[in-house]
Order: sequence, then structure tokens, then C-alpha cells
Amino acid sequence: MKNLLKIFFILLMGVMVIYAQGNKDIVDKAQKVTVRLQQKLLLSNDQTEKIKNLVIENYTQIKENKTSVLETKVISLLNDKQKEKFNIIKKDWLLSISQQSK
Repeated sequence: MKNLLKIFFILLMGVMVIYAQGNKDIVDKAQKVTVRLQQKLLLSNDQTEKIKNLVIENYTQIKENKTSVLETKVISLLNDKQKEKFNIIKKDWLLSISQQSK
């Protein structure tokens, strides 16, 4: 019984390490694309953090090139001037996110 518990514990720790590494990659990629958007749209720190979280939350959909939900949510966080700029650059930005997720 003790050996079985040890094996289970070792497997659990291994899975946690692998998941943490994968999650760190997603966070790093989200950070890169969000900073790029921050620089182009002059986002506030609050907007930047919210958009980064949106990219992380929608990562699975982004990998499948389903970015319409993300686009809608990002637009809802922008002011009018930022929305105008976003409409100009959104195609390239969304493409860069899709490329980062692969």
C-alpha cells in the first residue's frame, strides 16, 4: 500500500510540473502579444492586464483560430480612440496571437 501511494505521489508531482511548464508558456506568449497591443493602443496597465487574462482564458479557442469572442471582449475594454486604432491593426494582431499559440 505504501509503494502504491509513493507511485501515485510521484505521478501527481510529474503531472503538476508538466502542467506548470505548459501554463508558463501560455502566460509568456500572452504577455508578448499584450505588450505589443499596449504599445500600439497606449493601453492603461489595467486594460493590459485584463486583455492578457482574456488571451490566457481564450487560448484554446485561439489555437483553433476562433478569435471572434476574444476580439469582442477586447473591444469592450477600449475607449473610442483605441477602438479606431484597434480596427486598423486587429487583423495583424489576431494573426500574431494565432502564430504565437502554435
